Amino acid sequence: MTNLHGGNDTINPQITLGVYQGSLAPEFDDEILRAQLVQISALLKANNVTKLSDGADYVVKLPLQTAQGEILVALKVFKRQSWLKDRFDRTHKSKAERSYIAARHLQNHNIGTPAAIAWLDHWENNRLIESYFLCIFQPAICLRDALTDIYYNARDNAPLMELLHLVAPEIRAMHDANFMHGDMGNQNILLPKNPDGSWAQPQFIDLNRVKITARPLTAKERAFDLSRPILPGNYLKFFKQIYCQHQDIPRDLNKYEQSYRKRFEFHRKSRKFRRPLRYLKNRHIPPTHRTYPDSKDYWLWDEKTAQPMIALSRKEKHRERFLRDLLVMIGQGLLALPTLYSAYKHLKKESFQREVVLKGRIGVALHPHDNYFSPERKLLSELGNPPVLIRFCHHEGEAIWNQTIQLIQQLHRDDIEVMVAFIQDRHAVLEPASWSAFLSKVIPAIANFVSHIEITHAYNRIKWGVWSMHELQALMAPAFELQNLYPKIKLTGPACIDFEYLPVIAALKSLPKGKSFSALSHLLYVDRRGAPENPQGPFSTLEKCALLKALTRISPQCEEKVIISEVNWPLENTDIWSPIVCPYVTPHWRKRASGETENDYANFMLRYIAIAICSGHVEQLFWWRLSAKGYGLVDDQNEFKPRLAFNALQYFLVRLGDATFIKKWPSAKNTYVLEFRNATQQILMAWTTKGESTALADFDAQKVYDRDGNTIKENIISEAPIYLVRALL
Repeated sequence: MTNLHGGNDTINPQITLGVYQGSLAPEFDDEILRAQLVQISALLKANNVTKLSDGADYVVKLPLQTAQGEILVALKVFKRQSWLKDRFDRTHKSKAERSYIAARHLQNHNIGTPAAIAWLDHWENNRLIESYFLCIFQPAICLRDALTDIYYNARDNAPLMELLHLVAPEIRAMHDANFMHGDMGNQNILLPKNPDGSWAQPQFIDLNRVKITARPLTAKERAFDLSRPILPGNYLKFFKQIYCQHQDIPRDLNKYEQSYRKRFEFHRKSRKFRRPLRYLKNRHIPPTHRTYPDSKDYWLWDEKTAQPMIALSRKEKHRERFLRDLLVMIGQGLLALPTLYSAYKHLKKESFQREVVLKGRIGVALHPHDNYFSPERKLLSELGNPPVLIRFCHHEGEAIWNQTIQLIQQLHRDDIEVMVAFIQDRHAVLEPASWSAFLSKVIPAIANFVSHIEITHAYNRIKWGVWSMHELQALMAPAFELQNLYPKIKLTGPACIDFEYLPVIAALKSLPKGKSFSALSHLLYVDRRGAPENPQGPFSTLEKCALLKALTRISPQCEEKVIISEVNWPLENTDIWSPIVCPYVTPHWRKRASGETENDYANFMLRYIAIAICSGHVEQLFWWRLSAKGYGLVDDQNEFKPRLAFNALQYFLVRLGDATFIKKWPSAKNTYVLEFRNATQQILMAWTTKGESTALADFDAQKVYDRDGNTIKENIISEAPIYLVRALL
């Protein structure tokens, strides 16, 4: 890319300095600097010159004196060229001159680039003997190095999204200034910092391939630049949407970008075939910078939603999947289907047919970080101290593990039942010794204080770091080995997520010989279906729970007990705090509601709990989480303010926490009436999935309470459950 025509910037007139022709920026032009530039080739041999990059064209750092004092300069030395390239540059400007013109254009449009100082060329007989471009040295890392630090060290979504929001708008501004970079790899975007440590304006470097036009850039020209930054596919999509000012990516821009990206990837991969001698010569030389992770190894945590992010595009994920595992999983499912379906039909008929004691069956998950201890302990007390679930995350490190151990010991002293879940990351798979040491540290410290230990998490979602059954087995093995030393611990799993039961079957069959789970724990979300009664095919929450129970009945690798260890609904208008929106509010989510209202969330929660527990198919259920802005019972970003769902669950536990479910009453379509009894009262919990109903004429209630425990006068059943109470005779 060499077209510099069309720019309207004023370029400084050429000057002669000894054997050099070039230009010197007015703000740097003084006799002291000119005297040094005349002997620049000699200055490059001084001891105070530091080489910053390798290659035929390379960059050095050196101090130069000016009338205002010493300045640090980045000087790019361009290599000798073939006579054909020299002839081209004689007409179209040398790389040094093009870099200078490009830098001045960016400066004049307030686009980030190190301030240009000068360009100098030495020509002899139409051959370019020496060529230099000088600019102010910018102490900064490049985008490539910032990304590798995030991928390997921070492993955190937040700093990556911060970089995308920083860099993409600056590229857009550059393009809107009719400036096409032509070689905009991650290494050519510098990221300086302000004195307070925050990111300053990004700086574009390596400008000798630019194209400056008098007209707006075309989609094709913009796409060429956008095809060069390397990011995992899902983040690349966010990057382009931010570039498009948070709007949908235009079809032609996206098409050209993908085409150029494929071409560039092929060019990069074919380098060893195009230049075999150079490849053979350099293949044993270690790279000067750390390469990006393999596709399978991207793993970035998002603290706002307490989950890893989806880093790869769908195409990238499919490219890395293990087809053999998928075929084995399907085969195992087909073999299990006849027995499973028979057990399911039998259990479906048993729904709501036996009495269920509710005490200790409904719990909430806590967040074991020190700033949550005090407010969550108070909130837990207000709920009546139900069972709790607490996570241990491998990526968080020993300080938080120790805090969590102390919290569990305190809860045990307070006579609160605790279940724990061990959450893997990709590093746990790549470094099995680290995962084994993690379990060996924590399990002995909590073995006598917890009811169940859930081992691994959502392996059927690759964002959690597991790509194959072999990797899952490697993660589970140390826990079963520790069970030999601590036989009282009860392991549960495989903690798959959503209505995907083939991975459950495969995971159960992969357990070590002679080992089994004390319960089948599962993360049963239904948020995409809205209300818990809404079906997915023929399966609503009730049928999904029955099918889970059927899996335990037919599997010798699991006791006949189901624990739903995680469930919630995302809340609307919580944006990047929502588990379905994070880490970026895409144009899709700007156009539609991203979750449920607080009112619907509260209604759905109570109905889900009642269906799952009272059906008799689920032994225990934990709400994820007590405190979370995007999905919790309490808004942890608003001084732990309770939501409607907290009040609703609080009253549910007050009214029914010590009760026994008796039976499900016959009722009109879309209406649920569940009967409970405690030592002194008969209680009906009733709701309808649509509209309102008054179909309870045969029950002479002494008092009627709404969902939140307020007394009401009319027995009107709505989507918000009500409680009808009368004393036992």
